[in-house]
Amino acid sequence: MYTDLFPSRIFKYHLDLPDLKQNMLDRYNSWSNHSVNETPEGWSCDCRTEFQGAFPHENRHHYTEILKEWSKEMGLLDRPYIDEIWMNAYEQQQFQESHTHLPGFFSGIHYIMFDPEEHEATTFQNPQDNIHAFMFDESFLDKDINQYLHENHTPKVVESDIILFPSHLKHFVKRNNSKKLRMTISFNINRIAESTRRVFA
Repeated sequence: MYTDLFPSRIFKYHLDLPDLKQNMLDRYNSWSNHSVNETPEGWSCDCRTEFQGAFPHENRHHYTEILKEWSKEMGLLDRPYIDEIWMNAYEQQQFQESHTHLPGFFSGIHYIMFDPEEHEATTFQNPQDNIHAFMFDESFLDKDINQYLHENHTPKVVESDIILFPSHLKHFVKRNNSKKLRMTISFNINRIAESTRRVFA
């Protein structure tokens, strides 16, 4: 008998919005006329992003029902809001470095253009990996039995899936080795509408 202490829970939903996908593709194709191609300060990656651009916040309404369902599963007693939302596009050989969304509460990734045969989903890193790496190695413990020792976890997703995860979890996007465009919409969740603090409570 055993008990797993303090697990990190991620949630997966599916939201297929062809009109949103086309709108995002149109925005991407217009990027040559905008400064949003620049990597934001503090980022160490090679992707095309609208994090500091003019991404239309009216797209937040697409996620209202998802947030309601997630709130019930989380047991939230307050209404969650999306207070930051942006688009990332990964062309061939582009990637995203390891990072968190602190000081956020929860964050989301919507896989707008994603081919599971060509692309990999976001990879999450074990928060205790440094401790486990110091204490154990593969010659000492079987990681298939002790899955909490795994360094990384990459969930299986298909196009239009949404992953919601604790903002403190480090995550990264592996280099896109495909010629196919990989596009996501990311967002951070807060309890205060129009807040810029990225803090839930």
